Amino acid sequence: MLHTIVVDNFFDNIDEVITLSKNLKYHSRPSYENWPGIRTESLHSEHYDFFNEVVLKVLSYYYPGKELKYYNAHVAFCKTKHGDRCGRGTRFHQDGNKKIAAVIYLSDGDIKCGTTIFHKKKDKQIIVANKFNTMVAYDGQKYHGFTSLKTVEKERLTLIVFIEDVEVLT
Repeated sequence: MLHTIVVDNFFDNIDEVITLSKNLKYHSRPSYENWPGIRTESLHSEHYDFFNEVVLKVLSYYYPGKELKYYNAHVAFCKTKHGDRCGRGTRFHQDGNKKIAAVIYLSDGDIKCGTTIFHKKKDKQIIVANKFNTMVAYDGQKYHGFTSLKTVEKERLTLIVFIEDVEVLT
């Protein structure tokens, strides 16, 4: 299992990131998926440079100074609010075959609307606050989910990152 990593001030150009998030089209989840709110498509097609920068920066915390190749990554903006529900009724889950998952908080929040990560599916291990421009990255096989949306008055804006596989070259 990979370590959980929390990084404050993830983006140096946070205003540009917020502007980008406002200029994209969002969609609801398909019935076969299990996430709340609305999301953009993965940014790899239309905003590859930003997509690649985000993925490599997340990976740099796990593999500092290493040359890497990554496969099957997904980066998307998400908006959730109080009342949004997941498709299968539970907000806590694993990310399938994803090696690394990350959430970057892009709106103000608190500990109640952050992310909860579990140890062995039942014991809360870490609760990370929804602090503006903070990233939490974790092993995609750990059970996790948004802690609560009850205190979200407007929208909770996040950037989510999924990386399926990583190859260390040097």
